[in-house]
Amino acid sequence: MKITFIRPNMYDDRSSDAMEPLCFAILKSLTPSDIDVSLIDERLEDIPPDLSTDLIAMTVETYTARRAYEIADDFRRQGIPVVMGGYHPTFLPDEALDHADAVVKGDAEGVWEQVIEDAREGALSPVYESAEFPSLENCMPDRSIFAGKNYGPMGLVQFSRGCRFNCSFCSIRAFYGNNLRQRPVEDVVEDIRRSGRRHIFLVDDNLFVDVETTRALFEALVPLNISWSCQVSIDIARDPDLVQLMRRSGCISALIGFESLDIDSLRELKKHWNTKWQSYDDAIRIFRNAGIMLYGTFVFGCDNDTVSSFDRSVEFALR
Repeated sequence: MKITFIRPNMYDDRSSDAMEPLCFAILKSLTPSDIDVSLIDERLEDIPPDLSTDLIAMTVETYTARRAYEIADDFRRQGIPVVMGGYHPTFLPDEALDHADAVVKGDAEGVWEQVIEDAREGALSPVYESAEFPSLENCMPDRSIFAGKNYGPMGLVQFSRGCRFNCSFCSIRAFYGNNLRQRPVEDVVEDIRRSGRRHIFLVDDNLFVDVETTRALFEALVPLNISWSCQVSIDIARDPDLVQLMRRSGCISALIGFESLDIDSLRELKKHWNTKWQSYDDAIRIFRNAGIMLYGTFVFGCDNDTVSSFDRSVEFALR
């Protein structure tokens, strides 16, 4: 049996800085060794018109859904079944099933093996969903799926899934609920070693799980002598020593969701805790004193926003 993973692109041009799609390395690690598996990343390469395969598997975001549906419709016309997973099919399974034979809702661990067995028998079920959130222990991505592909120099590694917060604009809580899981720190270290990369992006939606767990991760990263980047909630700046350790462990940049400079807009976004413990200026100073560059993100369109909200945010960012 042959399974072809496809990562759809949003436009026709090829990308020069695409990062490895970690989800397919995870799926490869869950796939029995007797299965022939390959990856086509449309950001890097065209999809062969005469592709011979027994199953197409795609991960679909909302911004790639239109293209994913085009690809799926074409393969199904050829009689090749298609399974879709990811955020968009999880939230809109009925829509996805107009274009796919099966949808995996939520995490693939715990159900991917069943998808493969059903595909072998030619009896895919419409929807697969794990009865519980699977443990992340012994989860080691198989990056051999990326061999020969010209990805950017940054490796992707995951420590945890889920987030402690429930911001109204964010899909994470809708996907994971209030479930929060971490991989064993030693597994993360081994994963980084196996990646062979000297610059890592920790893909967690919020790396700051709690002080104890986060400190253990940072301390374990120190001996690796790598550079790394992440996404983290601003409340980590409540602990300047932890931010200093973050830098010593190799962090060079962090994405912070400032979202808004207006407290009423932050309340609407359920993110008023952003300024609960200290001002933005004070938090930024702690990161800058540690030598960590900040990548700031902002949300516009709240009921209290005006045209001047854009100018205020630009002035803030420049300052």
